[in-house]
Amino acid sequence: MEQSVRTLTRLFACGLVALAFAACDDHDHDHDHDHADPTEEACEHAAEGPFEAVNAAEAAAAPAIQGFEHSRVDITLLAGADGNGGSVAFNVAAEGDYVFFLSDDVPLAFSDDDGEVAIEATATIDACAEVAVSYTVELSPGVTVLTFGPTDATEVGLVFEAAGAHDHE
Repeated sequence: MEQSVRTLTRLFACGLVALAFAACDDHDHDHDHDHADPTEEACEHAAEGPFEAVNAAEAAAAPAIQGFEHSRVDITLLAGADGNGGSVAFNVAAEGDYVFFLSDDVPLAFSDDDGEVAIEATATIDACAEVAVSYTVELSPGVTVLTFGPTDATEVGLVFEAAGAHDHE
């Protein structure tokens, strides 16, 4: 019970923060976000934005991408001996499944303080030209590092969606 109250309190606080960001938002965004399908939402934002740009870094210095919900984040990858790659950090507020949609079929790995995070599902996306693949992972609150590559791509577009929270007993 206490766990549920803490979770609800965190979700409420996160909701207030999200509402505050939305109130300060200055881009044209006159549609709702009540899409039943995360892929539909991802395709919409991959094509229409808003767009944010981030440079990937080594995992220890990975830049944060939170605050970019309902956005396409264009990540410039680092050149490496085996191909391009790099990392970004994602601050997870609530436990649950998250879907990460990529513009190109680029290898993607997830890790947190406990080590590697297992990918639950990978899917090829045919719903739109702006999204090529999705990765679904169950994440716990805290920082998760997304590591891209190695790949020939120099940039990858990313849209992420919360797919749903879990109640684990």
